[in-house]
Amino acid sequence: MVTLSSAAGTSGMSVGLISSNAAVAVPATVTVPANAASAGFTANVAAVTASETVTLTASAGGVSKTFALQLNAPGANVASLTISTGNLAFGNVTVNTTSTQPLKLTSSGTSPVTISSASLTGTGFTMSGATFPVTLNPGLAVTVDVSFDPTAAGSASGQLTVDSNASGNSNATISLSGTGISASGGGSHQVTLTWDAPGSSTDPVAGYEIYRADAGSSTYQLLNSTAETQTTFVDANVQANASYVYYVTSVDASGVQSTASNQVTATIP
Repeated sequence: MVTLSSAAGTSGMSVGLISSNAAVAVPATVTVPANAASAGFTANVAAVTASETVTLTASAGGVSKTFALQLNAPGANVASLTISTGNLAFGNVTVNTTSTQPLKLTSSGTSPVTISSASLTGTGFTMSGATFPVTLNPGLAVTVDVSFDPTAAGSASGQLTVDSNASGNSNATISLSGTGISASGGGSHQVTLTWDAPGSSTDPVAGYEIYRADAGSSTYQLLNSTAETQTTFVDANVQANASYVYYVTSVDASGVQSTASNQVTATIP
């Protein structure tokens, strides 16, 4: 499938295709129809006697993109890594307390897999329980304990990246999320917001920004310090007997915001 970042013009668009290896045969060109953003094509793959990496290059309008394919021979020794989950959601966690979840990394191929490193991003997230680099023979596993210890109320997100020599997912990422809530005071009430992701967009959504104002005020405050990757947000910094107005915007990878969503009002008892 060839996918454009925006729809082709009225004359369509011709996209050139090149394979770096004769084992994968692709058509020389694929035409994306007028006003369409994608077109399918058939790639013919021949059997190989050893594992090989093939690069496909798509070119149009002076722009080229490359994509890597891994071909494995039948019975070939392959290093593979299976991760127990791609998303660790901690939910609500009281400020200055720790919630921990295990993440299991299993050597699931036919040859040993070497995990060279694991790194974390995101405020309040830490990990323990394993030392890298480590080499796992087929069938063996190691467990990483990931913890969320918020120091302030509000939502947080992060990412755990696992680097290895595994075929197909040598740079695996696991999404992390959680919300810190106060043990008392403002944390005794909270507002949970949910929204639907855009059904289709030529500009992929990288995250969301959440804004709040006191009811009757036109001054809105951005609640999240980094773009929220989930389509839900918990506002734990609210007061009893108050009303708040919220709206959400989406942002792309360059930080460009969409127009505001519909406004919603929440009244705290």
